[in-house]
Amino acid sequence: MEVVAIAATAFSAMAQLTAGERAKEAYEIRARNEELRGRIEAVNARKKGVEALKRTNASLASIIAGSPKQGLALSSGTVLDRGVFRVARPASEDVSDTIFNASMALANSQMRAQDFRLAGDQARLQGQIGAFSTLSQGAFAYSQIYPSGRGGLSQTGNTAKI
Repeated sequence: MEVVAIAATAFSAMAQLTAGERAKEAYEIRARNEELRGRIEAVNARKKGVEALKRTNASLASIIAGSPKQGLALSSGTVLDRGVFRVARPASEDVSDTIFNASMALANSQMRAQDFRLAGDQARLQGQIGAFSTLSQGAFAYSQIYPSGRGGLSQTGNTAKI
């Protein structure tokens, strides 16, 4: 019976270690997915920046193409003012916003991924502590049943005076 108890204690400890490792693996997968999600968000933000630049180019081309029809020289202040204040400045702000959004998406996803990795480390440590605790409890219980350290009944204190 004691062999069964020792085997059950060892099996329980191994199960706790395995559970901790599995939890760590799950957290690592979540961390990698979070990093990928951040990269996707960054790419999408950069695409929006490219779209803003395309719209800017189209607007500037429209201003330049329409200037001679309106009797304005390309180097005149009105054409330049339209290009700078109505198109280039807002486009510059849009592009800087998309660059900022892309960098924030990456930084945010990396922070969340790091949190998942730390949670995985804690899960593995919890499994190790649980396994050690289970083995310690088993060893303590065994030492209480067999205080001399060997199996069987102890004859200490069984001397009778007749």
